[in-house]
Amino acid sequence: MASNHPTIIVKKKRRGHHDDHHGGAWKVAFADFAIAMMAFFMVLWIMEIASADEREEIQYRLQNSSVFDNMDNLFDLRNSPFPIDFGGQASPFENPVQSKLNGPDTLGPSLHQQLPEGEIAANAGRGRELNSILKGQHLNAAQLEMLAQEVAEMADALSASSNLVLELVPQGLRILIQDTDRQAMFGRGSAIITPFFEDMLFELAPMLGQIKNRLVISGHTDNTHFKSSNYGNWELSGDRAMAARQFLVDSGLPQANVLQVVAMAERMLIDEANPRSGQNRRIELMILTPEADQQLAMLFGKGTQSTPTAIEHARQLAEANQPVSRLDVMVK
Repeated sequence: MASNHPTIIVKKKRRGHHDDHHGGAWKVAFADFAIAMMAFFMVLWIMEIASADEREEIQYRLQNSSVFDNMDNLFDLRNSPFPIDFGGQASPFENPVQSKLNGPDTLGPSLHQQLPEGEIAANAGRGRELNSILKGQHLNAAQLEMLAQEVAEMADALSASSNLVLELVPQGLRILIQDTDRQAMFGRGSAIITPFFEDMLFELAPMLGQIKNRLVISGHTDNTHFKSSNYGNWELSGDRAMAARQFLVDSGLPQANVLQVVAMAERMLIDEANPRSGQNRRIELMILTPEADQQLAMLFGKGTQSTPTAIEHARQLAEANQPVSRLDVMVK
């Protein structure tokens, strides 16, 4: 006899584990943690094996470079003036600055041959520390070009590039520190240096003190005249040049490196069309080549006795080439 009750079917659903709804997010978090720890220990390892100069180089690149700047790749050592690796030796990448100086059209033989092995990598620095191949030498005109690059990098680090003009002339390296609309080296009518330019001179003085070239400091003003007749642009330009000299000496420049301090007033205007332009209010530092130094010293009478002038040298040659008679030879 058939049953009138329907058949009851019970379906048992298998429950998943408790952690199924979490997915794999914990794996991603753990991987991030492991990578962070690995990077942390790599930094500790690098700081342990790197020398003080290498750590300074790394710090400089991290502070002044960006991975988003296509012109300056943070991890491309080929663009570094002082490429290094973690072994403390020079990188195999070619140094563009040094190779330029070592070329046949500039200095001839490599300057690296004049230094002990490893000294360039150990002493090379930035900012106030000059490249070791220039340190302690009388720089010629070609080597002054490298000094100009060091000074330009220093000014760029201080955001003072618009206040600095560098010119390579036959007499040496001409450094013009001038006013702009935003920054003034001195207060109007004053010889007190502003803090902005104190920083520039503070960084520049030890760099110039590492070389043996002497320099001439000259002060320049615009053509604005004082109402008082007791103090004018001659006095102002001289006081400003002396103030710059004193601050450079206090910041590490040897006193013997300053050959001359000159007051120029408004006699040498750069912007003659606008005589009151800030470009005319400036301090000029002329880093002399050894030849220009000697010529300037002879101009003021020093060295004329030990070093004969061109006229005296010609007179000596003429006397030596005079005809001598046989009688004169027999008398002598």
